[in-house]
Amino acid sequence: MFKFFSACRKESLILTRDLAGLVMLFIMPMIMVMILALVQEQGWSSLSKDPSIPVLLVDEDHDTLGAKIQEGLKSSNIFKIYTSLDGKNLTREVAKQKIAKGTYNVAVIIPKGSTRIIRHKVQVMVTQIVSGIMMPVDNPFLDIQPNDSINISIYFDPGIKGTFKYAFMATMKEYSMFIESSMIFGSFNTELKKMFPQYHPPKTDYKEAVYFTEIFPAGKDEKAVPSTTQHNVPAWALFAMFFIVIPMTGSMIKERDEGSMIRIYTMPVSYFTIFMAKVSVYAVVCIIQFILMMMAGKYILPLAGIPSLTVGSNYMGILLMMIVSSLAALGFSIAVGTIAKTHQQAAAFGVVSVVVLTALGGLWVPVYLMPEFMRNIATWSPLNWAHVGFIDLFLRDATIVDVIPQIAKLLAFFVVMISVALFYRRINSPINS
Repeated sequence: MFKFFSACRKESLILTRDLAGLVMLFIMPMIMVMILALVQEQGWSSLSKDPSIPVLLVDEDHDTLGAKIQEGLKSSNIFKIYTSLDGKNLTREVAKQKIAKGTYNVAVIIPKGSTRIIRHKVQVMVTQIVSGIMMPVDNPFLDIQPNDSINISIYFDPGIKGTFKYAFMATMKEYSMFIESSMIFGSFNTELKKMFPQYHPPKTDYKEAVYFTEIFPAGKDEKAVPSTTQHNVPAWALFAMFFIVIPMTGSMIKERDEGSMIRIYTMPVSYFTIFMAKVSVYAVVCIIQFILMMMAGKYILPLAGIPSLTVGSNYMGILLMMIVSSLAALGFSIAVGTIAKTHQQAAAFGVVSVVVLTALGGLWVPVYLMPEFMRNIATWSPLNWAHVGFIDLFLRDATIVDVIPQIAKLLAFFVVMISVALFYRRINSPINS
């Protein structure tokens, strides 16, 4: 035990020798978390508060359909509608040119006579229903089949993302269905008025009968609404935590280059003890990093109008997840530092591998948005295990038992990485080289 504490003291002295570097280990991850959280939160908030996605609208119909679509797009508080440019009304040709050049992303062309076609189809349908009531046998109106249809053209910039296109098309279809339903409701009232002169149609407009309520079951509290902060802070904190690979591998390679590792080998201490001393000292650094980033999410981000971080009530589970996540990051760092022969190898492989594990783990793009084969790969990323564990604790009010699978995976990853480092050191001893 004395040898272990002596090795820990040695690592602490090396770490505190560069106080500026130590401070940077704490400050830079906090700055990164705050900037990335601000960018994501303010970006989406600005869309909901200030319409900023420009949409060119060419209304050749000049009737109900064009007016309703324009009204619906404006009411979404996401799109900014342009029906004219430079004081001139938009035409189909001008809109197409603007989209082709990439000046604008979306253009909607409503052809002439669209409302008339909808009214005709609705009129035929209402007539068939009403006549079916009046003439249930030998109804001549049942054979009428209106074949006219409306083709609303939507031009997209080729560089726009597919997810945005799907969302915009879904929005347009929703508006068109609502408009048709409103027309059907109005036509029925008109026909009923013709059949029954004493009938007075209601003055209220057609309104939706089905509404959707968002509910987030989180333990005993179903009113708690998850925020982007609860997703972003643990995600970027884990990303920064795994970047401990850079200073840790740098320290290990420096020891080998200066010959101090050979001197340590001559002492009656096992290399496993040296490993665990490094792990213990740097684990404290990682845990302090994570705590500081959670404090930034709790107290600093709200100053910028971002929701404060709420972490649930299972503090013991959060502490365990912090410890095992730190061990996973440190085990990976030790394996890289043991195998890499130069600073350039360690830095290049360490940085790229952490970025790859982060991307595969769903910290940048949610796993459920990935293709199926990518989702299968994501389940092998230690950052995904850690992030899932923290999300369960923060959002789902999970217990320690609930996150045991993630804890076990992270501990197993740590053991595998340490075993790899010990095996490699045994067959490539610095004394022999």
